[in-house]
Amino acid sequence: MDIAKKIARIIYPHFRFGESRIEDSIKLVNLGIGGFCLYGGSKDEIIDFIRTMRSVSDHPLIFLADYENGAGQWVEGATKLPSNMAIAASQNAEIARRKGEITAIESDALGVDWVLAPVLDIANNHSNPIVNLRAFSDETQTIISFAKNYISGLRSFNVLNSIKHFPGHGDTSTDSHLNLPEINKSIEELEKYEMIPFKSLLELSDSVMVGHLMMKSLDSKNPASLSKNIITSMLRNKFNYDGVVITDALMMKAIKDETESGVRAFVAGADILLYPEDPLRLYHALNEAKNKGIINDMMIDNAIRRQDILVSKRRTSNYRTKDLSVIGCNEHRKFVEDIAPKCISWVKKTKVPVEKNIFYFETLMEDKFKGEAFIKTLKESGFEFKSDMDSADVIIISSFSKPKAFSGSINLSSKEKEEIDNILSKGKKTIFISFGSPFVFDDYLKRINSGICCFTDIDEFQVTCARALKGELNISGTMPVKIYE
Repeated sequence: MDIAKKIARIIYPHFRFGESRIEDSIKLVNLGIGGFCLYGGSKDEIIDFIRTMRSVSDHPLIFLADYENGAGQWVEGATKLPSNMAIAASQNAEIARRKGEITAIESDALGVDWVLAPVLDIANNHSNPIVNLRAFSDETQTIISFAKNYISGLRSFNVLNSIKHFPGHGDTSTDSHLNLPEINKSIEELEKYEMIPFKSLLELSDSVMVGHLMMKSLDSKNPASLSKNIITSMLRNKFNYDGVVITDALMMKAIKDETESGVRAFVAGADILLYPEDPLRLYHALNEAKNKGIINDMMIDNAIRRQDILVSKRRTSNYRTKDLSVIGCNEHRKFVEDIAPKCISWVKKTKVPVEKNIFYFETLMEDKFKGEAFIKTLKESGFEFKSDMDSADVIIISSFSKPKAFSGSINLSSKEKEEIDNILSKGKKTIFISFGSPFVFDDYLKRINSGICCFTDIDEFQVTCARALKGELNISGTMPVKIYE
């Protein structure tokens, strides 16, 4: 393989179904890129795209996706799995293993080789807009136990993993999709807390994703993803890691110039440059850097050597016949239904008889209720949803706050807080349910009668929550994070 093709293999562009053009992707494959990060798509679209790209490539391509909560997170008809925090609330790490297995089974059937998970960040900042539910817990040993089992599940079906976001993205209140987060802790603090899950699971990882965040005690000038001190001196030399290092998406606004940053990330020790908006421009910049001696043959060959190890791990899966019936199958959906009572947690349990007359308020209300499955389940049992609070016997407040790229905040808006304050001032029996972040309870735990956290808004958990309120079943989850009253 000539040097230009090797350089191209360092770049992994995105393909967003419904937006990206197949013709452009074929040109990138002919250039020699290493693979694609996939977003969206139907089962047939994904399978056809992967088949087409493989047919025109002269080397094995790797296809990766952000299926943190199963393929159903992005693919219609695939299984939607609960968040990591929901899984940790079960206190049963075998459930994390099964989450990994189902994710791997459906990913492999689609032709996806590599799942960019699990998240090893610690949920120790309640205002963090981008980690939150994606983390297992605020306790390092819980994270290690559940992530280890999740990785085992992926591996049992030969799907690659990526632990992220090194050196730890938990303790920040900034969304790295918008700005550069900064964590002001000493090296000793970071090594005793943030980095513990990463150091513990390096041997099981197929790759490490480095985050776009500043840790000035480790590097006063460069974010982690562009830092030779962090990637080479610490991760490779100090922690003896010789696996693949992949950047977080280069299109994120935490870094200013994706092309310059891509070159800097490679010089710092990254093997794969993920999701540049302009992959062709980055390709030319890397070639120019090679011509100027900024990068050399050894750096390029090491990156290709590490990628080839990933290819060899996946080679048998790439060529076997796929059983598409496993995608979104009844067995996988039954698993989600079965674990829901084990994951959903009482945050505050006071005996509140759920009367038939309910006033229902939902945060983040748009054109329709997000809690449709929850509402439908209660209505089917004869519960009436009143349009005014005065005629209701009990008030249910539902929150749907969850991490969302480019949102900038996960906290309730001032308007939502004002509306909730108004509801609570009425003095009626109130049940607060979070179908997302548990940290919304920080402000309201003392003022509500009962609180339930589901950690996810998927239908199976909404239905289970409603059935628990009706007294049809018990919920037994335990909060995997602390709530500050």
